[in-house]
Amino acid sequence: MPLPAPPAFSPAEIRTIVVGLMLALFLSSLDQTIVATALPAIAGDLGGWEMIAWVVSAYLIASTVTAPIYGRLSDLFGRRPVLLVSITLFVAGAVLCALAGTMAQLIAARVVQGLGGGGLRSVALAVVGDILPPRERGRYQGYLSTAFGTANVIGPVLGGLFAEYLSWHWIFWVDVPLGAAAFAMTYHQLRRLGRPGKRPVIDWLGAALILASATPLLLGISAVQRSGRWDSPDALASFGIGLAALVALMAWERRAPEPMLPLRLFAVREFTLAILTTFCSSMVSVGLVVLIPLNYQLLVGLSANESGMRLIAMTLGTVTGSFLAGQMVTRFGRYRAFPLFGSSVAAVVCVALAVVGLGRSPVFDWVATMMLGLAIGGQMSPTTVAIQNALEPRDGGIGVACMMFFRLLGGAFGVAALSALLIGQLAGGLPAEAAVLGADPGLALFRPDRRAALPPAVLEALTGPLADAFTMVFVACAAILVCGALAAFSLKDLPLRER
Repeated sequence: MPLPAPPAFSPAEIRTIVVGLMLALFLSSLDQTIVATALPAIAGDLGGWEMIAWVVSAYLIASTVTAPIYGRLSDLFGRRPVLLVSITLFVAGAVLCALAGTMAQLIAARVVQGLGGGGLRSVALAVVGDILPPRERGRYQGYLSTAFGTANVIGPVLGGLFAEYLSWHWIFWVDVPLGAAAFAMTYHQLRRLGRPGKRPVIDWLGAALILASATPLLLGISAVQRSGRWDSPDALASFGIGLAALVALMAWERRAPEPMLPLRLFAVREFTLAILTTFCSSMVSVGLVVLIPLNYQLLVGLSANESGMRLIAMTLGTVTGSFLAGQMVTRFGRYRAFPLFGSSVAAVVCVALAVVGLGRSPVFDWVATMMLGLAIGGQMSPTTVAIQNALEPRDGGIGVACMMFFRLLGGAFGVAALSALLIGQLAGGLPAEAAVLGADPGLALFRPDRRAALPPAVLEALTGPLADAFTMVFVACAAILVCGALAAFSLKDLPLRER
């Protein structure tokens, strides 16, 4: 059911809307990173150390599985009401998080917040497709990606500062004024966006099957990350349930009158190739954001804060790359070269990291990780523009939401796959001194308390096997990026629409 043709917005109105969308994206991304450094303070106050991982996982799963649903609902009901509901849910969840008195209450509140966060991401990107033609979107998609990357940079810093000098409650209270500002800046300006004239038909069964398939898959990925094994009972059970629900979803959506996830999207060649490209780049970027600090801590002996500081080069590169690529897509009207060149350069950098290794030279570390960030960030805005340009306007919301879903799923899958590879390599190549780590030495090295208790002699004996294991991780990243480059090579530079 197509939306009416959107009205023309003035440059001042577009700036106001984009700032509001940047705030919305900033909020959804910030809440995924700001909590991590405050987890010890939260668990120390509320107890429930055994449930601490769910404070992060609850938000991630809820925001990921609802992204495609929000995208489709925005196609059916219009962007403005769905976006405003998302902001309201997100802020309400933040208030509940700040007021939580137990770990169980906090996790439940994080689910509520994640339900709002899924809409913030997918609908915010779709709104850009309503107010600007594809020829102009690259520049503004770059701005939105900048907000996303900035949240990744300052989130851990703010979380640590709030937990240390104020209270962990402030990592949630800060969402209230920011959410109110995002609500106000989009409430009036988006009023003129059209809504479907006919009463929409909602595919409730399709929505339920999306949740029933995506949630177990993400739970299975989390189980792999925790255990370092793909064949753990929890992972196998979750994957089995998720795949069965996925088969049911595909069978139902083929005959649903107004499918929640239109399978016709995947028949569009450019859409499918752009999704594959962004999935591969997300696997590597998010996986390395988790594992590069671990590399610094295990092989160089840096503290968590010091290793986090060294990661800033990669994050700044990602923000800069996305911004510059968006500007150039708008200027030249071409998008194919950016994911192709970005995936290729990132693959070469990963090979260099495998050969040289991190920690030998701070200059090399900064240059290599910044180049990696520039190469991966340079793909974000162009692939978004490619997807929006390839689809009909009636599928703009669900198309961008699918991209966001696969980007988030790729990140989660990358962390699990690369962590399992690292743990597996360590399990088979550690010396006898590693017996003090117990039955799962590779998994034990992921725990800061276990690493801190190791004698210096044991740490020195582990240096060689650890370096070899991280070499395999970087080689695997290069292989994944080559797959992304092949997908980007097959993309066509369709002319960007001027309207």
